[in-house]
Formats: sequence, C-alpha cells, structure tokens
Amino acid sequence: MRIAITATGAALAGCGAAALAFGRGAFGLADAPPFHPALVAFATESLWFLPVLTGLAEAAALSGQLWLIMQLRSAVQQWRPDLDARTRDRALEAAGDLDRDARSLPGVTDVRIRLTGSVHRPRLRMTVVCAGDAVLGEVYGELGAGPVERYRRAVGLPDLPAVIRFRLAFPRPDRRRPRLETA
Repeated sequence: MRIAITATGAALAGCGAAALAFGRGAFGLADAPPFHPALVAFATESLWFLPVLTGLAEAAALSGQLWLIMQLRSAVQQWRPDLDARTRDRALEAAGDLDRDARSLPGVTDVRIRLTGSVHRPRLRMTVVCAGDAVLGEVYGELGAGPVERYRRAVGLPDLPAVIRFRLAFPRPDRRRPRLETA
C-alpha cells in the first residue's frame, strides 16, 4: 500500500511541478494558451462543463481527505486504544501483572505489551523477547494458558484477540580481535 501511495504522490508532485514550470514559460510556450482552442470554446459554450469538472475535483479531494483521516485514526488507535477510561485503567493495571508473569517464564528476557484497537475491535499486542535457546512453542502455550487468559479476565474482555510476536535475542559474539603477543 505504501508503494502505491508513494507512486501516486510522486506522479501528482511531478504533474504539479510540470504545470508550474509550464505556467512560468519554462518550455518556451509562455505565449501559447495552455489548452487547445477547441476545448476553450467547448467550455465557454457549455455552461455545465466547469461546474461538473469542479465537482469532480472536489469529490476526489474529499475522498482523499477522508482516507487520510481514516489512516490517522488507525495510527492513533495503535498507540491509544479507543476504549472507555475504566477499561483502559483496568488494562493498565493488568498489564503489570501480565508483564511480571510473562517475564517469569523460562527463556523470556523482555516483554512489551500494548492494548490497541477500537471499542468494537480491541486487540492485545505483545512482543516477547526470548533467549536464542528458548522453546517458543512452550513459551507460547504457557502464555496463552496462563498470563494472557488472566489479563483477559482482569480487563473484562474474555474474547480479546491476542497477537504475540516473538523475537530471539542471541548473545553477541566478542568482536575484539585477539592480540598477538611477541616475546
């Protein structure tokens, strides 16, 4: 989706730059009319042409603004859920217990918890960092059966979907080179 948006934005920016350059006479056509005389005559004779063209441009601009608002809303919902204050407070309290319980599992080194979504579609997002030798299937099973289920009950959302992402943390090798000692 980002590639399509970037390509569309680049094409529109290019068209705008070309129109600006054309209006400034960069192409050597400063004295020539920007539109074909037949098109100018048609627009002059047909009184409906310019209002329809303006309406279409405004509809396209409005749909673009609505799309942008929806994208902004979904981005904000990832950082702050669209839930009532009481549920948000319960979720904050339960997140501490979930964090503590998840860190106590074998192989888990770090946990990040976020409640996202809207009133109608809340979602628990967890990122669990495990040691490189951790058995992820066991960690996942213990998370789902214990801490995540207790979190759902504490928040009051028994059907809360949980998205758990795992990251493995491998120890970094020592990058120092051994010194050669000469006698």
